[in-house]
Amino acid sequence: MPELPELQVISKELTDLLAGHSIKKVSVHNHIVVHGLPIDEFTRRAIGEVFQRIEADGKFIMMILEKHDIVINPMLTGRFRTLSRYKRPTKSDMVSIQTTGETFWYSDAKKMGRVYLVPHGDYSSVAGFRDRGPSALDPNLTLETFRERLKHHNGQIKNVLRNQRFVKGIGNAYADEILVYAGILPFRKRSTLSEGEIEKLYESMKKVLARIRDVLSGRSLDEIAIEKRDFMMVHNRGGGICPLCGGRVSEIKANRFKTNYCQTCQK
Repeated sequence: MPELPELQVISKELTDLLAGHSIKKVSVHNHIVVHGLPIDEFTRRAIGEVFQRIEADGKFIMMILEKHDIVINPMLTGRFRTLSRYKRPTKSDMVSIQTTGETFWYSDAKKMGRVYLVPHGDYSSVAGFRDRGPSALDPNLTLETFRERLKHHNGQIKNVLRNQRFVKGIGNAYADEILVYAGILPFRKRSTLSEGEIEKLYESMKKVLARIRDVLSGRSLDEIAIEKRDFMMVHNRGGGICPLCGGRVSEIKANRFKTNYCQTCQK
């Protein structure tokens, strides 16, 4: 699943490739991912508009045009790429946008993502967009604000981190990475965290996500698409060795999600 670090890197690369180019054709190869508009209107309305920039907003990609915005929630398996030549779509290709430069492709193997075309700045029709917290990497998200927001969320701390109403942009994988660096078990109740642990959690969130973004910034869209997360400390490394202490990485699966942690590092 693309999370905030990936989407920030993706948005920068897409901006470099698409900004200033106008849309020649929009094609929907599988209608299941398009929401909010009939397909014929979705494919017609943005023709001729020019890409201004692409932004990451939590777990959404925002493609800013002149009169409209294209909003994509890639969910678990949504992927982004561009090609210099048009190609025949595959079963996983959902939407393509031909421009005066590159052709943009959105693919989704599990067809879980959502794609919207909305009036510029109006996101009222985008499911899950409203009532979210600040970005986890927002420089204005201070420790004091983090502490105050945390008071309003209960339950296991990993679930709190993944809750977009708390902060936006953290998913299952990077929650594991943040928690091992903070030394906090994912199953701890939020209410059991000390003031010192909350500060460590905040610092870990900022440092881990920024480090991952820095690693990904040297990779292409195609490399990011194959989800080569060779920089992970514990996530998806069950049975392996924790790089922080040399202990064994544990793994638990529940509700399609995998949790990895180190019983030595995390308390």
